[in-house]
Amino acid sequence: MIKILCRLLLFSLLCSSSLIMAEQDLKIGIGNFAPFLDEEDNQGVFLELTEEIFKQLPRYNVQFIYMSNNRLLHEINSGQRIDVACNIFSNSSVKGFLSSPVFRYTDVAVSKNSAKIKVNQISDLQDFSIAAYQGAKEMLGDDYKKMALANPHYSEHSKPDETTYMMVAGEKDIRIGDIHIFLNDLADKRYINEDKIAAKDFTIHRLWPDVYSHMAFKDEMLRDSVNKVIKELTANGTIEAIYRKHR
Repeated sequence: MIKILCRLLLFSLLCSSSLIMAEQDLKIGIGNFAPFLDEEDNQGVFLELTEEIFKQLPRYNVQFIYMSNNRLLHEINSGQRIDVACNIFSNSSVKGFLSSPVFRYTDVAVSKNSAKIKVNQISDLQDFSIAAYQGAKEMLGDDYKKMALANPHYSEHSKPDETTYMMVAGEKDIRIGDIHIFLNDLADKRYINEDKIAAKDFTIHRLWPDVYSHMAFKDEMLRDSVNKVIKELTANGTIEAIYRKHR
């Protein structure tokens, strides 16, 4: 009788443990900027990547919390509101554990075809007026930073769509930033309907390798589990397929 009760107790504990693991809540902080993350449409390549990763970890009940990118770092460092933050760069002052690189940016220089601008290397940018995203000087290498500091016609902007508008309107010669954000900006009706502008009207100058950001975790063991999933999804082509889907 005692043996039967012990077995029942052990079975009950195992079932309870499995249930707890299956229903563990996980709050993930995620940015809100198209085309990577879009709260209004609940879609974007970074969101899809995150969803696919946590599909492989079904014991977590994932809840996404949208917030500004600036807020993400504060929230993961405080540890009060979220357990995971998406899109954190390696040079951030994060109090947590970073995943393997997973979120990809493809920064390029863009100019109008009509301007006939030739840019083959970063030093060539010195002769032109430039609108770049905020923080570009710290992200794009020492040569770029040197050029930016010496260029009186260089400026950085917190909203990427401002850099697109300034270049399209002729206020700046070159826009610096992610190519997918640029193409998304061109889909705005003011360019399509009023200016009749399309991607074919611009020259893309590829000067940098891709840049990656990470997930940041409060829990090191969870980070390790996610890294294993990232490795598996990279090896089987799933991650690259998601990026191709959103091109």
